[in-house]
Amino acid sequence: MTMVRSACPLNCPDGCAFLVEKRENSLLIKGDPANNITKGFICSKGQALGKRVFSPDRLKFPLLRQGQRWERVSWDQAYLLLTEAIKKTLDDVGPWGIFHHYDYGSNGVLRELDQRFFQALGGVTEPRGSMCWGAGYQAQELDFGGVFSNSWEDLEDAKTIVLWGRDPAVTNVHLIPHLLGAKKRGARVLVINPIRVKSAEFADEYYQVRPGTDGALALGLSHIILRERWQDTLFIQNYIQGFEGFARRAKEFFPEKVAAITGVGVTQLTQLARAVSHAGPVSIILGYGLQRYIKGGNAVRAIDGLAAISGNIGWAGAGVHYAHQYHQGKMNSVLLPPERYRSRTYPHPILAEELLKADPAIQLAVVTRSNPLVQQPNSQLWRDLWRKIPFKVVIDTVLTETARQSDLVLPAATIFEEEDLVKTSWSPLIHYAQKVLEPQGEVQAEPVIFTELAKRLGIEKDFPYASSREWLEFVLQPLSETYEISLDKLAQGPVYAPYIPKVAWENKDFKTPSGKIELSSELDLADLGEAVEFPYHLLTPHPGNAMHSQFHQDEGFKVFLHPDLAEKFRLNHGDQAIVETAYGQLVAAVVLSEDIHPETVVLPEGTTSEGLGVNQLILGKCSDIGESTCYYEMRCQIRKWYLD
Repeated sequence: MTMVRSACPLNCPDGCAFLVEKRENSLLIKGDPANNITKGFICSKGQALGKRVFSPDRLKFPLLRQGQRWERVSWDQAYLLLTEAIKKTLDDVGPWGIFHHYDYGSNGVLRELDQRFFQALGGVTEPRGSMCWGAGYQAQELDFGGVFSNSWEDLEDAKTIVLWGRDPAVTNVHLIPHLLGAKKRGARVLVINPIRVKSAEFADEYYQVRPGTDGALALGLSHIILRERWQDTLFIQNYIQGFEGFARRAKEFFPEKVAAITGVGVTQLTQLARAVSHAGPVSIILGYGLQRYIKGGNAVRAIDGLAAISGNIGWAGAGVHYAHQYHQGKMNSVLLPPERYRSRTYPHPILAEELLKADPAIQLAVVTRSNPLVQQPNSQLWRDLWRKIPFKVVIDTVLTETARQSDLVLPAATIFEEEDLVKTSWSPLIHYAQKVLEPQGEVQAEPVIFTELAKRLGIEKDFPYASSREWLEFVLQPLSETYEISLDKLAQGPVYAPYIPKVAWENKDFKTPSGKIELSSELDLADLGEAVEFPYHLLTPHPGNAMHSQFHQDEGFKVFLHPDLAEKFRLNHGDQAIVETAYGQLVAAVVLSEDIHPETVVLPEGTTSEGLGVNQLILGKCSDIGESTCYYEMRCQIRKWYLD
């Protein structure tokens, strides 16, 4: 059988390349050995993508709610219903009465045609900021003028690698060979995390930090480096602005106080500070949990500052890895120019709250690439909002919780039933995901859906291409002209983008106003106080076998506790416990683990019960910078649940 080259559309650091073989009622998916990152291996989430195509849960026809049941309708009926709802909203209140919720549940450049469509209507109501990583992202833009990282291969030139809040053994498995390669060459791997994560198994040292205190830890390490005069003075003089203010702030974070805040002892602090300043080059690989706090942006800025004063920026084997913007501006965008539309936007963390009081009110909601009733904070508030919106439409491959609570559901194609280009904010590779099979049932690809809607609404001039291939050739045109990268070339295998260097900031050409690294951190010791009524830190990390709410099949929750914490409440393994925040409560089965910080309650996201996930416990709060959602800012209490 013929193997077709495709790519993983999940919003994941690895960016895997697939070889896909179509069988009678299944797909065989293998890692493409032509991808020097995937190297023939893919994870369980990649395998699950193939299973979804033929899943009994797969949406194959448009569905219209009729009371408490669903009725199958034709595409012509579905298009008519949606276009009439759009026209009525435009006539009654204007385009701001339309709400478009989207995120990155499925990557691919043509997925962004949903945004183009709503931009062509003049600009609608949309979220801004981030549900995931916005605080850290903007922190690096402020510090360096952009978000750029060294290549994964470059890690093998490091002498010290710090996995700070990152667990690549679970979330970034194709990074592991490079970490082990670095260890073989003599590098030491250090893990900083509230949980003894799987990656700690191969690390040389593990530092268990109290949740939400990573910024204090970074400033405490900077304090020791500056006190002992271990800083890279020449690097500071040549490439840093704002050093004096940063040093004054770090001076407040003396080791004994930082030890009390973070739970990392003074001796460990000194050892870690020495490693960062003496055992270079040092690469710090950041996870995203550490910036899911109100002060999350400044925590990342503090870590950037630690790397900068120790001279670990802009060299082989050194740097702070968060993401990269290398692809930006290198290809044509399918989005319309900003001057063509004027959207109304509200921050992700408080989106439901703002939409409930919006004027004009939302008359029509369209959801793509996301599942807001499960993924957004304020779950109960989202349900209140959803009930008040007159007409709600979801475009997806399965009946998500948001789809179940909506009025019209349109079945979307998977990555294997259409063609697309896939690039990510982590991988240097550009993939051409070729079409493997025809769509199931009456499924339509999103470019087809939005092109048809544009025709019916008289805005077809903004959708000038008749096929996905034409769109992709338009997107690739700059690369084709400059680097001779065409669809035909990409069909032979993924291409390493020639504009991506091995070392970020190697020329020290920082894009800040001063042209230097601009240090700052507004963390204050007063921000790190204790909560009394809800004394325990609530963490809701990704489950190991799922991507947010995608692929997760289990009903019911599991809560992970340290045995010492469980003992306080007479909880044993398998007991049912109530996890309560100021915002809500749920019942979860207890799992005991000494890997968990004793003051922490770990409740993995993704699972639902009666349609509600862990975000029913989370109150939406904005981060200090980046308007990012502070999922980890919640404190909780636990108690044993007794059956009546």
